[in-house]
Amino acid sequence: MARTAIRKPAKGVDAPAGDGVAKPHHGKTRLRKNQAQSSALDLPADLIARIRENYDADLQWVVDQVLNKDEPAMRQEYEINAWEPVTTDMFDGAFDGMYLRKGVRGEVRHAGLVLMWRPMDLTLEAKAEQNAARVASLKAQEKMIKGGAGIPGLSSGFEANHPTAVSKNVFNRTIEAPIDVPTE
Repeated sequence: MARTAIRKPAKGVDAPAGDGVAKPHHGKTRLRKNQAQSSALDLPADLIARIRENYDADLQWVVDQVLNKDEPAMRQEYEINAWEPVTTDMFDGAFDGMYLRKGVRGEVRHAGLVLMWRPMDLTLEAKAEQNAARVASLKAQEKMIKGGAGIPGLSSGFEANHPTAVSKNVFNRTIEAPIDVPTE
């Protein structure tokens, strides 16, 4: 059973269609909907996947300007590691009209950042280097804590296998009854 409208529709807006959504007279639509919780820098996941599959490339936003002042040293840190700026005509024009007007040629930029790309194998190589450095750092810390060797500032006698330490380097675990919690 359909309800009758209590108010008249707003000026310039048709009455709700069968789906209950009013259609505007101007014929325009919003292209980016539900964007309150996302950033304009978030690239669509399907676009990233398509670029990785078809072009074997990785993408990253890189600082190019701070307060409208060029920062070439910050950008150069990436360029020396094979990052190159993405232009609107690259990747079959996937970025044409996304951050610049459609048809405008140039680097893809937004809010002082420039979108850069490099081959995925170089990104995987860099991630492997970072992972190796992380693991080496953790192993050095573990060696210092467990082995006692190489702790800066401590002389001999502080090693884990030293006779005075052997009887003390034990971890004990006890379980005690819980305390009574007042209910009043």
